[in-house]
Amino acid sequence: MFGLLRKYSIRLQLLCLGIMILLILSATAAWGYGQISNITYKRNNEYTAEIISAVKQSIASNVDTINRILPNIAYNELVQEYLLEEDRLKQYELNNKIEKLFVNLQSMKQGILGVVLLGEGISTYNCVGCREMIPFSEFPERTNAYYTGVHYSPYYKSQVMYVGVPVYDIRNPSSSEKKIGYAVMVLDLRAVAPKIDNMPTTVAGSFYVLDRHRVISSGNDPSMIGQRLPSDLEKRIEDGGSSASFRRNGEEFVIQKEALPEIGGMIVSVFPVEELFHGLEEVKRLMLGMFVLLIAVMYAFYIAISRNILHPISSFMTFVYGLRAKGLDHMKKRVALEGYAEISIMARQFNSLLDEIDDLATKLIDSKTHIFELNLLKKQAELQFLKSQINPHFLYNTLETIKGIAYVKGVHEIRDMTDALSLIFRYSVKGGEVVLLKEEMETVEAYVSIQQIRFADRFDVIYEFDDSCRELEVIKMIMQPLVENAVFHGIEPSLHKCRLHIGCRREGENLLLWVKDDGVGMDPETLEQIRGSLTEQPTSNHLNAAGQRHIGMMNVNNRMKFAYGPEYGIVSVSSAPDKGTEVILQIPVRSGRFV
Repeated sequence: MFGLLRKYSIRLQLLCLGIMILLILSATAAWGYGQISNITYKRNNEYTAEIISAVKQSIASNVDTINRILPNIAYNELVQEYLLEEDRLKQYELNNKIEKLFVNLQSMKQGILGVVLLGEGISTYNCVGCREMIPFSEFPERTNAYYTGVHYSPYYKSQVMYVGVPVYDIRNPSSSEKKIGYAVMVLDLRAVAPKIDNMPTTVAGSFYVLDRHRVISSGNDPSMIGQRLPSDLEKRIEDGGSSASFRRNGEEFVIQKEALPEIGGMIVSVFPVEELFHGLEEVKRLMLGMFVLLIAVMYAFYIAISRNILHPISSFMTFVYGLRAKGLDHMKKRVALEGYAEISIMARQFNSLLDEIDDLATKLIDSKTHIFELNLLKKQAELQFLKSQINPHFLYNTLETIKGIAYVKGVHEIRDMTDALSLIFRYSVKGGEVVLLKEEMETVEAYVSIQQIRFADRFDVIYEFDDSCRELEVIKMIMQPLVENAVFHGIEPSLHKCRLHIGCRREGENLLLWVKDDGVGMDPETLEQIRGSLTEQPTSNHLNAAGQRHIGMMNVNNRMKFAYGPEYGIVSVSSAPDKGTEVILQIPVRSGRFV
């Protein structure tokens, strides 16, 4: 694929890349907007369903309370006696008792405006014009409670709801089927449906509680209470399921409803879709504005890249073609390019190359007259090189010279690496076999500094040394091989920035030193091979594949066993894939020097 791209110009590739980015962003934005719309629609439906469920539970609770009170009225002995009594005087005597009874029952539930009794004969209670206002004919036989719906009561001067039952004679078992009248409670509308007139329409739309005649008994628009729904909306409610959508006067609405079998009504929410997605229009305009801004920014980048990269490259190619066509006569000319910093650097380097070629051409012509002299000097130099041996003094001087040149040139990395390398070399070839731990750690720190420069901050190092351990004596070069193993086999293959821990502590008469990394680690098979190699006798010449790979670790272990005894050396190697490796050394604490 990348080979195919080389056949086309950078300009064409930039245009194609820009178009692809725009298409991907457009598809992503459209998909994201669709997902947001779906989530918004779904969340609104869920929220409306929760409100409907809460209102339904409240209505069910109110109805349950009313349904428990009404039978206590209908089949109370005083009520039975009152409805069956034909004598007006006795009715008057019972009236006070019934009034006290009803006052007590009304206190059990707020919103009970009054109780009406209507007998089959002349007996009535609290029935002033009740025969015209209360639809007794609607009450079914043998019902526990029948809710008639919303009616305007001139007596209470408000919208009320009647709930009533036919009353049967229970005093005489032989006449238990005889209906003796009706017991009706006059309810304030809020005694059945909760107050929802303060519910904002922006949250739940138009929210209604309907009675059995589809008259609004409660809602978040108080002016609609006592009125029927518009006929077209009522038809949509009757025809649709629990959730449906429809268009009305060019506007789309979402309907959710829930039946109220307790009162024969239902709960209805009518939400305009435009209001539902009102906030998303702002999101759409914002996305469109960002899309236009992105196109403008990409176009500006394209112009900048064309002016600062493509145009200079085209000029450079023209210059090169002219250089090839005109040959040496054109060598005195130099290219002049304006663009990004890299283009200017390329022009300067190319001009420098032309200057060097010009100088080399002149030197080549002059060198032909001195070829024999140069050959002679070469032979002399080779002879002198063979005569001189590389010794520590010569290497120290050379490293110091490199360090000085790096300092003068301002190349601090070369200076630091040379300084560290000089310290390591001097430490390895001079002095005895036993050194102080602080000297050993100075060499380790020098080695780590070289590797940190080499790997460009691929890892951090943490030193955890107890100050009381720094003056203890150890054999030379036991830590550096382990650190080298950690860097090359643990940290270098890792794809993330690692951390190297180097430390020591004293435990009784022993000194523990450890090297730990969080690099790639080892698989269990390799770990077992290394542990097996460490348990072999130090005089053994056999090493398995893992031992050959970590020969530095084996040498350190063997040297320590020879110096301190078989119970010392590398006492622990733990590792896991992608978790890192930890190596722990144990040596005795001794006060005198030893070999």
